[in-house]
Amino acid sequence: MAASGLNDSTYDKEGKTHIKALADFAMRLMDQMKYINEHSFNNFQMKIGLNIGPVVAGVIGARKPQYDIWGNTVNVASRMDSTGVPDRIQVRQSWKNYTASPISL
Repeated sequence: MAASGLNDSTYDKEGKTHIKALADFAMRLMDQMKYINEHSFNNFQMKIGLNIGPVVAGVIGARKPQYDIWGNTVNVASRMDSTGVPDRIQVRQSWKNYTASPISL
């Protein structure tokens, strides 16, 4: 799982730089998987789900501190992973609504 836009330094005027970066990251992952499969004897598959919304983030653990995120947005993203179609990028309607200008996936 990957997250973006967790701090204010990633926002542009419209607050969408991190959204475009995440969509680009997803598309590049798919391209790389295709390249790997074409140049090897493998047939790896990947499912990607893009979700947007609020999360709670923080560091947990005293002995082995780890940064983690929680919340409904994370839970939905996890469900998108388990229900997704291999070699496809799944996008929720809320993602489409938030991105006024279309991002071609």
